[in-house]
Amino acid sequence: MKRLIPSAAREKTRTTVFAIASKSRPVNLQHAIFLSRMRYASGCLVLLSLLTTAAPAQQNIAVPSACTQSVNSKLGGLLSSQTTQDTDNVMVCGVTVSASRTQRGGRHGDHEILPLRVTMPGGNVQLVEVVINDDLDGRVTAPANVQVYAYGQAFFPTRGRFVAGIHDVHCSTHRGADNGWVVVNGVKHPSTCNR
Repeated sequence: MKRLIPSAAREKTRTTVFAIASKSRPVNLQHAIFLSRMRYASGCLVLLSLLTTAAPAQQNIAVPSACTQSVNSKLGGLLSSQTTQDTDNVMVCGVTVSASRTQRGGRHGDHEILPLRVTMPGGNVQLVEVVINDDLDGRVTAPANVQVYAYGQAFFPTRGRFVAGIHDVHCSTHRGADNGWVVVNGVKHPSTCNR
């Protein structure tokens, strides 16, 4: 059995409900807009904090005081894992096998190639090349049988006599990479980085 409400009472109830809803709606809408803006701002702050911690500013890494097997440990680990992926922030030290040579032209200009005999952890001796971009680093050469330290991005050639190479031995040019350098016979290139 349906309960019948007189039409006047029904109209009064409908008007009251509408009046209450219309009075509260602007408050709810303003509150919803406020919450939406707060969520957006919070999301932006979280994203900003993630970006700053995920890609810290470029660091200046000190040159080791001695060329030991431990200096080459990161490169040795990469070689052991048989990676073929370029890897930032890798250090190497060794002695030049021969005088450096110039690789002319190419997409990125002339490069100096320093061939190193590198002692890896465990005592293995490997040939590693240090590649210096003349445009970015200046022309850095080396005679045979001198100590060389390099810090930059490791790469892994698929052919040739070198098991690995280090390039990007200059002030950082991309996110995630520290400032690189090469030290030939005690002279550091570049001497400083302003980033």
